[in-house]
Amino acid sequence: MNLDSLGEFGLIDLINIPAYAPEQMVLGRGDDCAVLPFDAAQYQVLSCDLLVEDVHFIRKRITPRQLGYKAVAVNLSDVAAMGGRPVHILLSLALPPDYTVEEWQAFYQGVDDICRKYQVNVIGGDTTSSRDKLAINVTVLGLVEKQYLHLRSAAVPGDVVFVTGALGGSRAGLELILRDLADEQDVMLRDLSQYHKESLLQCHCQPEPCCEEIAVLNQLAGPDLHALNDISDGLLSECSEIAEASGSSLVLRPEQVPVHESCAFLADRLGTDGLRWAMSGGEDYQLVGTMAAERAEEICAAYRSRTGKNISIVGFVEPGSGVYLLQEEERKLVKQRGYNHFEAAQEEQAGSTAVPREERITALQELVQHGLQDLAEREEQERVYRHDFSNHLACLAGLLQCGKTEQAKQYLHRMIEAAPRKQEHTYSQRIVLNLLLNQKAKLAEEKGMDVQITCEDGLLDFVNDYDLCTLLGNLLDNGLEHAGFSQEAYLYLDIFGGQAGEVFLRMENSCEKQPVLLNGCLVTQKADRAQHGKGMVQIQRMTEQYGGQFSWTYDAAQKRFVTQCKFSMIS
Repeated sequence: MNLDSLGEFGLIDLINIPAYAPEQMVLGRGDDCAVLPFDAAQYQVLSCDLLVEDVHFIRKRITPRQLGYKAVAVNLSDVAAMGGRPVHILLSLALPPDYTVEEWQAFYQGVDDICRKYQVNVIGGDTTSSRDKLAINVTVLGLVEKQYLHLRSAAVPGDVVFVTGALGGSRAGLELILRDLADEQDVMLRDLSQYHKESLLQCHCQPEPCCEEIAVLNQLAGPDLHALNDISDGLLSECSEIAEASGSSLVLRPEQVPVHESCAFLADRLGTDGLRWAMSGGEDYQLVGTMAAERAEEICAAYRSRTGKNISIVGFVEPGSGVYLLQEEERKLVKQRGYNHFEAAQEEQAGSTAVPREERITALQELVQHGLQDLAEREEQERVYRHDFSNHLACLAGLLQCGKTEQAKQYLHRMIEAAPRKQEHTYSQRIVLNLLLNQKAKLAEEKGMDVQITCEDGLLDFVNDYDLCTLLGNLLDNGLEHAGFSQEAYLYLDIFGGQAGEVFLRMENSCEKQPVLLNGCLVTQKADRAQHGKGMVQIQRMTEQYGGQFSWTYDAAQKRFVTQCKFSMIS
């Protein structure tokens, strides 16, 4: 059995090594830290985390100093989630051949920054070489007063569920990094303020553990502070761990989950859901926990007065199992256990852009398939013609030598007609756009339509290839569908720029049948409605994702359908 079929958590569940000296520990695996005896008043808590390049971080998109800070921070967060304070760390690194002395020094400066801030000692570790990737392992040792030890299993029905700060900032920061890697001229980010960018990148690249927050909470709440977990894999995942460990059910109210201000701004800008990032994104390293409901308001007010920060009550605990979202008094069971490093079929953690990954891949696969088919047909035609060309020339020369000029003319005309014609029209220098337009133009011609396409080059460079396939593919498919019902079918597409810097996509096509609307949406006229009818929704979504405006009109007198996408944000 492969690891990707078992999954990370299935792999962990297989670990069943018994405790051979159970009297020397309080708690083994199963929480944020292991818990060991220390003295009459305290326990010792221990945890370790491994960070691997291109799995946990992208080396070119985080500074060495930030990486050093973050590698320690994620471990200190585990100690805070147990109610304790960090004391020592052990640090081990596997360094790739291209890692420089300057990077090494900057990395350790980041380690020193956070250790100084929280008074933590670096007491040892190890270094070795790696073939190509940087790997970092940190082990943390902390202390927790016995009365303040908080386990995931401590949630009690009747408790409220809380989080210590706004969520989604790290996931939104990752979105900035991924978009920058894909397209450094991403138009969706051009008007994002420096404040929002720096705030989100700080959340992702240099998170802050809640070491100070837990110290205040311990003092204010005392025994009324129950279960705790740090939000490394996302709020829903951490709540699932608390529910499973405590044998109870956690019910969350999504509208009460605090979304990071800059996360909400970016998500709105990209046409996606900031709340989804806040609940599933991970690496926020805030604390999620439960406390006694009767003291919750008092504790939150005192915490705000002491720290100037807010604690948000986001749900409650009740008997049962699992995590539920409560919306309009309806409970929806959440099936989520956290990020799985081994599961190959894992749904994209990114929260994605507006267009699903599978749909974008399918669009490109169809384009590539049609393009390869056209190239193969053209190559075969040219190969056959080249093979016969010398024979044709010999025959033509013979006719001329015999003085049969008229027959030679006729033969020459037949040669010209048989010559392979260039099937591809150059609409654009952009390969994907040109391939798409040629493919759809060919389909229209096969249907006997009059096709006219004009495209000013460079105007759509702000749209990435995936999204361009979705936008124009659906636009042209709709035109082909509706125009196909007309006796004198035509399809005209114009991509042009306006005087004020706008970019227009305007398509006009014949349309005999009056479009049918259902709940304000166009209904497909194809018999197979299960597989069609979503084109206009996709076009509108993609247009709005890039800050544009979408519209359509139907002229019953002229029996024509006009669709237009207007983008006015291009610099």
